[in-house]
Amino acid sequence: MSQHPKIIEYFKAVEQHGASDIHFKTGSHTYIRMPEGLRTLEDPILNNDQMMKLLSPCFADKKERVMTRYEEDGSADFSYETNDVRKDKLTSRYRVQLFRSAGKLSCCMRRINPVVPSYKDINLPDIYGEIVHLRPKGIIIIGGETGSGKSTTLACMIDRINSTEMKHIVTIEDPVEYVFTPKRSLINQRELGEDYSTFKMALKAVVREDPDIILVGEMRDIDTVRSAIASAETGHLVLTTLHTATATATLDRILNFFPEDEKQGVRSNLSNNLVAIMNQMLLPNRDGSGRVPATEVLINNPAISKYILDPEDQPKIAEVIAQGHDHMHCFNQSLCRLYKEEVIKKTVAMEHSPNSDALETMMRDIAN
Repeated sequence: MSQHPKIIEYFKAVEQHGASDIHFKTGSHTYIRMPEGLRTLEDPILNNDQMMKLLSPCFADKKERVMTRYEEDGSADFSYETNDVRKDKLTSRYRVQLFRSAGKLSCCMRRINPVVPSYKDINLPDIYGEIVHLRPKGIIIIGGETGSGKSTTLACMIDRINSTEMKHIVTIEDPVEYVFTPKRSLINQRELGEDYSTFKMALKAVVREDPDIILVGEMRDIDTVRSAIASAETGHLVLTTLHTATATATLDRILNFFPEDEKQGVRSNLSNNLVAIMNQMLLPNRDGSGRVPATEVLINNPAISKYILDPEDQPKIAEVIAQGHDHMHCFNQSLCRLYKEEVIKKTVAMEHSPNSDALETMMRDIAN
């Protein structure tokens, strides 16, 4: 018998519909996110106390920490897992955020796949499986908007290393999302609030933990960016994410964290230590049954390295990406391929293109 029957019923609905997220809001029906958008569950509307009672079993073992952060900051992140949802008894895991809205309780839960997929399982290009073996040190940045699959891509990369190499992998996350089973690698997963108090503290400590690979869940401020880049410079392979739309926007965002008098030093560091920037977005597939990634890949080859150093040359980076050398490609090339292979509709490709006129020309040239 389920320990938390009420909340478990919601989780079962998420699994049944194949939804990615579930949204609770005081005074509203519950919504789930499907590939085509949000859908209401038409469940009972709860007041604030009822909502807290529904959700509190998810953080019963960490109530003091979660409620302190919720009361002080207006939001709190944590993870929750249960074996009471799936018929195959695989663990169902959720990334959870409690937050206040108009003074009342709301919550968003992201469903985490119980099995770490391979990059092929989620239709990522082969370079995503190869990039982690390209260089033993440096920094790989996965860019994309919220809900674009960045965490899953990082998990694929970590699992690739775990399956093929004897490395020490340390993850620094808020919260831990995918839980890795050691295969060939030694893995330590550290969660904010459970294992450390701040990202800055965890990143300072990690270099003393003899890691080969460091996963930083998100570069969220100047301290995180500075530490991630420094870790790459001192001989580690760092995997991390940033909320950016394109590869060039990712470079701009990193540089904009820093004051003017530090930017050239950051450029020099990235020129030497950047391995790749890999941006992605998730699009509805042709029949609406799921979502597929469109990608943009920058690999730090000699031309890219040179252009990163000089602010006047930086605009040329987009041209180098579009030339397609060393497995690089831009979003339009990815969108055009997905359309040509009948994976997505033309309207979807055009809607998500950073330059729809150029994409239209590309599609026309293929047709001819």
